[in-house]
Amino acid sequence: MSKYISLTKRNCLVFLRDRSSVFFSLLAMLIVMLLTTVFLGSLNVTSITNLLEKYGGVRDSAVDTENAKELIRYWTLAGILVVNSLTVSLTVIGIMITDVNENRLESFYTAPTSKPLIALSYVTSAIIIGTLFCVLTFILALIYIAGCGGTLLSFSAVLRVLFYIFVNVCIFSVIMYLAALFVKSPSAWSGIATIVGTLVGFVGAIYLPMGSLPEKLGNVLTYLPVLHGTSLMRKVCCESILAKTFEGVPTEVLDVYKEQMGITIVMKNITVSSVFQLLFMIGCGVAALIAAFIAARHKHISDR
Repeated sequence: MSKYISLTKRNCLVFLRDRSSVFFSLLAMLIVMLLTTVFLGSLNVTSITNLLEKYGGVRDSAVDTENAKELIRYWTLAGILVVNSLTVSLTVIGIMITDVNENRLESFYTAPTSKPLIALSYVTSAIIIGTLFCVLTFILALIYIAGCGGTLLSFSAVLRVLFYIFVNVCIFSVIMYLAALFVKSPSAWSGIATIVGTLVGFVGAIYLPMGSLPEKLGNVLTYLPVLHGTSLMRKVCCESILAKTFEGVPTEVLDVYKEQMGITIVMKNITVSSVFQLLFMIGCGVAALIAAFIAARHKHISDR
């Protein structure tokens, strides 16, 4: 156990000491924030106020605009948390690629430590760092929203967000470890990180809402854990402000809006529940874990 803790601590320190890794792991978050708040924020706010004006009867336009802005901030926050949970985990797992490339991993194998324990230390360090960065992002975002005059989440909502952060980070850490087993060079892993960091915003319907994507593409995305992780986070972050913003608006209009914005997910004409989404994500994580175990075992045998 002490060897496992030492290896995990070592991986965490290697990541934190590399300032460039820390910076680039946050770069995706900054890109999402800029795209959604500066370029897309006003469009999303306008679409909400137009809906309220059309279906909400007599309303206070100033109050509606402020509520819409707060709704988009929380919607954006949910997306950023999921992006961070994936990209930070990916960057931390990259430590294993560097260790393999520089023959450090072979040195670890010669020590009296089992190979599964070494593998677990990489995944655990990704979970620790990923969770830490996401929680830090969450706290800073709440401070920003409060500074803009917004209403903070309830204590129970905060606990649910923290739980979903941990679930997302765990699942994506395992998936990234599985992917890393098939990569041999840091440059290749860096290229993958660039591609994933770019695509995750589209896969999670963060850069563009679900309603703006082609129907066939949207149907494909519903079978990816990223979209469900984002949806779960949005349900919690936006729950209170959604009710406040769409007060007096027909339920049908709110349901369509939530589907269009990826807050709720429809699979085969059925709106899936949060329990189903959580189980689906856990299933993806378990499948990735089993695949990683098989791939790692096959790799060790072929390396002999």
